[in-house]
Amino acid sequence: MAACDIAVAFAAVVEKGGESTLAARTFGKLARQQRDSLDCTIVFGASADSTQRKSEVEYWSAEGNTWDLIERLYSLRQQANQSDTSSQSKTTMQTAGANTATTPFTRVQELMAANSLLSEYVEVRRWLEETAPAFQPVETRKGYLFYTRRGAKDRGLLAAESLGSESRTGRIVTEVDPDATSRQKKDLAFEDAEYEASLLRTLYEYVRRGRVGNAMDLCVESDEPWRAASLKGGLFWRDPMLEPENDMPVDAEDGADIVDVRPLHTAGNINRALWKHACAALAHDENNDIYERALYAALSGRLDEAVLVCDTWEDFIWAYVNSMIESYIDQAIMDAGGLYIAAQTSSFDHVQSKYPPINNMGHVFGTIAGHDSSKLQQESNEPFRMLQKALIMDSFSDYLTEFSRKLRDEAIGENELGLLRLVVHAALCLRQLGFSLSNEAISIALNTYIGCLAKGHRELVAAYVSHMPTEEQTESYAQFLQNVLDPFSVRMQLLKLAENHGLDVDTISKRTTELLLRKYTSDQSSQSNNMDTEVSCFVLAEPSEPITEAELGQIRAIEWITSSTRLYEHALVEICKLARRFLLAGRTNAATRLFNSLPDNFVQQDWLKDSLSTASNSDRPSPSRGLMNVRSRHSEHGSDDAIESYFHEYIHLFSLCDAYAYYSTWAESLCKRPVEATNRVARLQVKWLEWKEKIAQVTDHAVQMFRGRLLDIDWLSPQSLAIGETDSGMDMDLHQERIEELVRLRELYIPETVFRLHSILFDTRDAVPQNLKRSLDLAQLVADESLGIYRQLAKASPLHPQGRLFAFMDLMRRSAFEILRIQQESQTDKPPLLVDSTAISSGIV
Repeated sequence: MAACDIAVAFAAVVEKGGESTLAARTFGKLARQQRDSLDCTIVFGASADSTQRKSEVEYWSAEGNTWDLIERLYSLRQQANQSDTSSQSKTTMQTAGANTATTPFTRVQELMAANSLLSEYVEVRRWLEETAPAFQPVETRKGYLFYTRRGAKDRGLLAAESLGSESRTGRIVTEVDPDATSRQKKDLAFEDAEYEASLLRTLYEYVRRGRVGNAMDLCVESDEPWRAASLKGGLFWRDPMLEPENDMPVDAEDGADIVDVRPLHTAGNINRALWKHACAALAHDENNDIYERALYAALSGRLDEAVLVCDTWEDFIWAYVNSMIESYIDQAIMDAGGLYIAAQTSSFDHVQSKYPPINNMGHVFGTIAGHDSSKLQQESNEPFRMLQKALIMDSFSDYLTEFSRKLRDEAIGENELGLLRLVVHAALCLRQLGFSLSNEAISIALNTYIGCLAKGHRELVAAYVSHMPTEEQTESYAQFLQNVLDPFSVRMQLLKLAENHGLDVDTISKRTTELLLRKYTSDQSSQSNNMDTEVSCFVLAEPSEPITEAELGQIRAIEWITSSTRLYEHALVEICKLARRFLLAGRTNAATRLFNSLPDNFVQQDWLKDSLSTASNSDRPSPSRGLMNVRSRHSEHGSDDAIESYFHEYIHLFSLCDAYAYYSTWAESLCKRPVEATNRVARLQVKWLEWKEKIAQVTDHAVQMFRGRLLDIDWLSPQSLAIGETDSGMDMDLHQERIEELVRLRELYIPETVFRLHSILFDTRDAVPQNLKRSLDLAQLVADESLGIYRQLAKASPLHPQGRLFAFMDLMRRSAFEILRIQQESQTDKPPLLVDSTAISSGIV
């Protein structure tokens, strides 16, 4: 598995669900697979980046070990929470009541079952033993002290020859029993001394890894059975006649290196305390090899010599935990008593330890924190070891809170992504197991991890958002979606994934649109906050003019809420708001693009029914009649006054964009007029007739769009939109903002619409002669009190301080003079006043 696929593999486990302890085991297995694959690359491929790969191997090894620790500890803690025997206080370390028929073996088993905290300590020790790095054991060698025995037999001749020094021969022991070196104060032969040192180190490394059985086997195979016997003295005394029928499984790692089978006879060491006293004495003797001292110190739970060979943070933790466990077990056996009486050790001079008794893991980590080794201090502050410390101390909740605080205050580095992934998945596992964790801290960690996934694994985001608190899911996924700029199909696929994971896609869609529109609105408002400034700079965009990136972003924002018919009513409101914003800036091209981007079935049948019903009660035509060819669907939310009002506004805005876009089509047709014909014969030519027919059709349609669908319907007036004093479901501020925007749109576009309609009629007077009179009849339309168009023309604005009524009057004069000119041309006698009406009308304009 490639390293980049680890996120996908972890997400697959999260989506699968199931028991959290099994999930932790699977996560650990994935980490170890990563480590093994990199390990093979280092061994079999001599690459230039081998150092980097070794670092990655160490990382994955640490992560795998951490998942192993999580599985071990929290399985125990979950069992303790569910067990009736867990009522015992974890802090007082109380033991079960004494029983005179209890053997040390049974007593230890009862203690382990009754004391969940001690069981955790044993599990920590087992974890430290099983995750210790591999080492190379010494080879077995037959023949105990072969070179020393041969030298003693030959009276030192062979030893002198091999060592090359006569003085060396005199320092070799003359006897080959195990105590000869201490008794004679002499050394072994060089080869034997070397082997013994390697053997003792190997024995210690086996014990360090909890493999006492392997250590004893090595002793026997190396012809040192007496040493194997010395290692076996730690077995607890047991008597099958005194053990209960429902015997609990034997924990071999707790010192009882006996298989889970009831022995036929008594077994173990009844004088275990005496054996530990002997081990302590051996460890205290400075004449012994340092690893021999550490070996017996570890077996007896003595710290003084065990820490002498500790090299890593794990070594120190193991030595301290081992000593603490041995201390508790010794005290439990002493308090229990029993039928069998062990040999008393009170007459011996006990070897005192310079270390105070270890009572809990807090004491262990506190002692290590105060150690003077800079290497140990550095290792203690490594991220994985800090996490492991929190897991052992059962303070993961505090660790998670502090970790999330750092995530909130600081940007996460590339080298911390792995730790973030581990913490996030550990938090999810532990929360599922029922352990109390801060929801806020989990949300911060999840959001940070989601931000990392968004850069390369967007398809996984929904799975993790679904694990956030319900009230935060919408905001988190919407924040993610607002940065997705892919094509519509890809964005809808991400929305579908959210639905598959149980997220509220409708609310998410609304929030995503809101965030995007707010983003672009804030950008625009930062550039211009003055309404008068906007109006004074008002310039109408050409239909062919491309839209800006910001406009495209806002149009695409609407696509989130038009992806589902359930959101069409909400989308209707947002579309009207965005279209108003575009039109207030003169961006009719952007508004047209917005309307063209909507689904074919966007207009609902219920909206049309309400609109037509309203129009039937009015003398004015309804532009919604032109929308009857859309597909219908019954609205799930029904139709109320607010939706009816917004649908009327939608029609009015759509009609404006449609009319202004068609104006360009009309202008193009007008420009295709044949070369100016100067006489009636030329005007009868085929090209002229064809153009005349075409322009007449286009003009009639344009007039219908500008007058019938805009001016005649009292465009965007509160009455035509059926807007009451307040809109249902909308607060007063939004209602007032809408009214103000509609008023500004009327001020901007009604005069422009009148002028364009006059241009359409006046400029086609040659092809359609009756249009000249129709252009003059616009005066009646403008003066119509019910429509109030003259008020919009007369209103002053920053762009037109004196209004536009005078400009309209000039157009009327121009139409009037043109009519007079044509009438004069048709008369034989021309009055002197109209000798050159064209010049007069041109001068007026």
